Amino acid sequence: MKHRNSQPYLTYALNKEGDLVHIDSVPNGNECECFCPHCKSELCAKNGGSGLKMVHHFAHINGADCVGAVESALHKMAKDVIKETLSLQLPDRLDGSRGELLKFDNIEVEYYDKETNLRPDCIGYYGDKKIWIEFKRTHAVDTKKKGKIISAKIDCVELDLNVCTLDPDVVRNFIINETQNRIWIRDCELKTRMSGHMLGYGTYLDRYSDYYEYRHIERVFAKDENGILINLLDDKVDMNIHNYYCLACGKELTIDINELGTYIFVHVDGNVHCNDDLYLHEAAKDILHHKFITSDDFKILVPQYQNCAEKTCCALFQSELCTTGKSITYDLKQHGYTECFKDYKFQDFKFKCDLVIKTANSNKNAILISINAGACHVDIDTKEYRVIDIEVSNSHQLLSLLNEPIGHFHSSFINFKRKNEKTASRSEMDRQILKFSLFSSGKYHIDTVSCDKLNEHKYSTVLEYIFIEGVDNKYDAKLYSLLRCYEQKRKVCFCEICWFIAKTNGFYGVSETICKRYKTKGTPHYPLEVMPVNCPYFKINKEIESELKLNYEDIVVNENKIHE
Repeated sequence: MKHRNSQPYLTYALNKEGDLVHIDSVPNGNECECFCPHCKSELCAKNGGSGLKMVHHFAHINGADCVGAVESALHKMAKDVIKETLSLQLPDRLDGSRGELLKFDNIEVEYYDKETNLRPDCIGYYGDKKIWIEFKRTHAVDTKKKGKIISAKIDCVELDLNVCTLDPDVVRNFIINETQNRIWIRDCELKTRMSGHMLGYGTYLDRYSDYYEYRHIERVFAKDENGILINLLDDKVDMNIHNYYCLACGKELTIDINELGTYIFVHVDGNVHCNDDLYLHEAAKDILHHKFITSDDFKILVPQYQNCAEKTCCALFQSELCTTGKSITYDLKQHGYTECFKDYKFQDFKFKCDLVIKTANSNKNAILISINAGACHVDIDTKEYRVIDIEVSNSHQLLSLLNEPIGHFHSSFINFKRKNEKTASRSEMDRQILKFSLFSSGKYHIDTVSCDKLNEHKYSTVLEYIFIEGVDNKYDAKLYSLLRCYEQKRKVCFCEICWFIAKTNGFYGVSETICKRYKTKGTPHYPLEVMPVNCPYFKINKEIESELKLNYEDIVVNENKIHE
């Protein structure tokens, strides 16, 4: 239900006892002994007429135009209703459940809270719990006050009185029966958590459509008044003791809860929202610097290449192919790196480096860290120093910088040694090898397998061809293998190299492989589905035979005869 606030007159005032009284319940004129709810000045009751020409109302004796009088009267009326009914209809919860009607044991009005230096409109007590109640008329709870409430873990609801007229029945119905026009400032039932894409990325996908909308990256890192880096997800952030400032623009921040229930920092001035790329860039620098100076270690994952451990005994070994990339962990502090500087400028460099990690009193073996945050990135052109270029595009990656070794994600290592004398196991090799397997039934199978699986085969396997080089696709390897089997007079389905095999367009334009003699000789219509062996009508395709024999010299293959 919505009510239109169309009554400009002050119809309720405070009597000598401080209670709200209606204009028609007091004597007319200056004898009413009433006072303005806002400025506390004396009032004159104008209720002598019929009310047809002018609404009965209170006016200031001194003629002042008190614009806050109606607002203050409405605030007072709402507080009185809460005290009288000891009830409040709560807003709906963020999880979609309907807010319940809360019954109080006691209501306290205008209590000064020393911890937050705030004075809520009302505090409702129920059992061993309490909730703050704020009434909005002209001004809502501002961001800084909201941050203090959230930081102090005080449950709080704000009710928008702008939908109410100055009528106790209307206000009473609004407070105890409606769920609209009220919001949670903090909800004890909401379990704050690390939200997924909403916290991390600049865009999100509407679950009900394919529409992408840009959303600013929500911030969980800031600095306090002492310049100390604060991680909102781990640190106890107390807005009532400390002030917090943006890493990008330096302006003051406060704490808020987003629509998914995650604590985030927001600018106190709601009109300010500084650049996301700059925030990511500065946050990454601060995180790495903070991590270096506060941790006992500082680990980096350097990508290096290792050969297979079986290189001296494997007939398939090739130096370039039998190599795997493997990150090796180095603790820079154990290697003598003791200093970390932000925005460091070498004497012969034109620009500053984001971060420089070096040994004491020497730049000789310095390691430079460059932060690539979208548009916020300065390329480092150097052959003298080792460089780690780190890409940061969301808050999840900032958290990884804090919690994982450097190089855990989206990092480029420049001028680092790549060759490592250590070896890796055969199972760690990325090499995929083509293998043709012929079974005792005459059927066959060809596929790529990892080199550590080459010795695995079915019990019915009689022959294997392992392709080392010269063939890079399954089709050519299959034709080559069948031709070799044909030359050796093996029992196998030769349809793929038969003169009578043909490609046709079937239903919906899908290509089908058929035997051209299935109508005249009764051969299978689709021979590759049944793979017939020793077909009496087989005739080798001379074009395929000639083409394959031309390439024999380029093909290197291992032949393994099994169970023969």
